[in-house]
Amino acid sequence: MYPKLDEKKVCFVTPPSAFSAYTGTAINAATQIYPYLSYQYLSAWLKEKIKMGLKTRVLDMGIAPDPWPLLGRFLLREKPKYLGLSFTTPLFYEAKLIGLIAKDLLGPELVLIHGNVHASTLYEESLTETMCDVIVKGEGEVTFGEICQGKPFNEILGVIYRADDWRKQLISAEEIISRRVKGESCYDIAKNAVFSEEPDIRSTIYWGSRPYIGSSKNNSLDDLPFPDMELYDIYRYKNPDIIAHGYPMQQVETSRGCPFTCNFCSSEDTYRAMSPDYVIELYKYLIKCGVKEFRLIDDQFLININRGKVIAQKMLENNITISWNMANGVRADRVDREFLELAARSGCYQVGGGYESGDQESLDSIQKNLDIEKSIECMKMIKELDIETVGFFMFGTPGDTERSMQKTIDFAKKLMPDFAKVTVCIPFPDTRLYADYEKRGLILSKKWDDYNIHKAARLFKHPNGLTPEILEKFYWKFYREFYLNPRYLWWKGRKSLRDGTFFRNANLAKKLFFAKIIPDSPLNWALKK
Repeated sequence: MYPKLDEKKVCFVTPPSAFSAYTGTAINAATQIYPYLSYQYLSAWLKEKIKMGLKTRVLDMGIAPDPWPLLGRFLLREKPKYLGLSFTTPLFYEAKLIGLIAKDLLGPELVLIHGNVHASTLYEESLTETMCDVIVKGEGEVTFGEICQGKPFNEILGVIYRADDWRKQLISAEEIISRRVKGESCYDIAKNAVFSEEPDIRSTIYWGSRPYIGSSKNNSLDDLPFPDMELYDIYRYKNPDIIAHGYPMQQVETSRGCPFTCNFCSSEDTYRAMSPDYVIELYKYLIKCGVKEFRLIDDQFLININRGKVIAQKMLENNITISWNMANGVRADRVDREFLELAARSGCYQVGGGYESGDQESLDSIQKNLDIEKSIECMKMIKELDIETVGFFMFGTPGDTERSMQKTIDFAKKLMPDFAKVTVCIPFPDTRLYADYEKRGLILSKKWDDYNIHKAARLFKHPNGLTPEILEKFYWKFYREFYLNPRYLWWKGRKSLRDGTFFRNANLAKKLFFAKIIPDSPLNWALKK
């Protein structure tokens, strides 16, 4: 006998490895923990736009001790009619187990909703190998809201759903939780957990079927409600200084989409932006909610650099004194001195940049459309204004060779940002890189939990013969050569003594070089709360 579900209750769950996936890698000490902004916006939309008295709750398994037993208790306590799961590619098996537990405990009347790029790209996988009922394609607020209003799926634009019910769950919630507590991998538990007949998959997706918010003259991103700041306890999310100087920190997105065409990225190409006045009101609201720092996560905050300047100027005019950063990265060819000066005056202390490679051929192979000389000019300009810099680099691009990867290491040492991070170029589903590799027969594995940008797994055959062993060698070589470079140590040491960050940086260095034996991260703090 299943419990009676609350028709007005909508729950969200964050998979347990959302933040811990990189424990033991070179960026372990810089692990970020944060509320899912997408859940905050979905919750706000349900409460303020739908106005049906819907109640929302979230379980963040990513910062929960004993997350799997807690999941069972959470579901039985809340008894939601609707359960939303947003997950990235490496979290697919965790999301599958979460859904299996939910269906086993709450029954078939539970509506299990998947979202994000992986689910909507590989929709047949979600609708065959998991117990998912419906997938939200693309931007979620309007579509998710209509699902939670109880509309039939075939009357909702922008969804992919299963019209039949020929699936059988082969494992109980109790067994899943028991095996996870014992340490068995999600992949091993999940791989034979669902039996499915040939699915009857239907879609309401066609060109223009669900216009993006802000993509027409009749609406704008200003129509979004402010994110629901009551959904999470934001004081449970404390990040290291390399991520945020203020606590609590809140992610902020002032625009959506990106018009650029990097082939490793799955970002939507329809760019839309909030007006500067709306952004200022959003900032005031977040500060009123107790936020002490903003972390901008726009795909490209500076597509319209004049808009960026106006926002910074209005922050000054409205006496908004708060630390903020653009550590998500800006394009080197979209920055100018006037903006940086305004940003620094308004509280911006850190700017990240996606420099990617020190080899132009390698850079061109990911269709970045960026000249290396622009990166040099950008870094010089930011440093002159004494703004902290973060450099993002990438190994394993289609054009990479051992020689080009060494050039990238040398380039990073030449740019010498305050902090540098290198990742492996992984062909994720819904990227043109993945489509190209699959067409050429280069994809070797679809074991999704190995799709980790900080681990070189045998996922694909590199066009130039770079093996996982070579990529891993250069991954660690990058960190050794960059952070142990005498020129960097001298410059960074003097700067750290001058600005009072010496001990912070020394602690980060310890965790960087001993990441495999000192698996310390912000999660340790959160799990004790």
